[in-house]
Amino acid sequence: MPSFTSLAIPALYQTSRQFVPRSMAATIRQAQFASKASKPDLVTYEEIDTLIHQNNKNVLLIDVRESGEVAQGVIPTSHHVPLANIQEALALPDKEFEARFGFKKFGKDDEVIFYCRSGRRSGLAFDLARQLGYSGARNYSGSWLDYESKAKK
Repeated sequence: MPSFTSLAIPALYQTSRQFVPRSMAATIRQAQFASKASKPDLVTYEEIDTLIHQNNKNVLLIDVRESGEVAQGVIPTSHHVPLANIQEALALPDKEFEARFGFKKFGKDDEVIFYCRSGRRSGLAFDLARQLGYSGARNYSGSWLDYESKAKK
């Protein structure tokens, strides 16, 4: 009799974020390939540092951490939209978004960079934004931990 793992493992494919059935993994890879913007999906500390020092108003930096985490420190120029509210926020009309979050809602082609504490939640926000058609979405996978450690130097 086959063991549970010999039955379960072939049916699953591990992506960088979760286990998904193999057929879904192929679909995800195709969508990721098809949705590549002119810039890479992942953002580096150097890009964030340049963005801050140039005070680039054309790129939004979105912190998806919870309020308690945001109180510990933020990357300058960033705006806060908790991950728990991202899907709803992206569906809001522009004026309602601005009233609720205190900044102008970005368009589907605008460059927006998501970050969190370590990169996991920002990756989820990035994936959701891309699924909803936000082609300018990017992910700072190093997130707050990377920024805080390098900005101190």
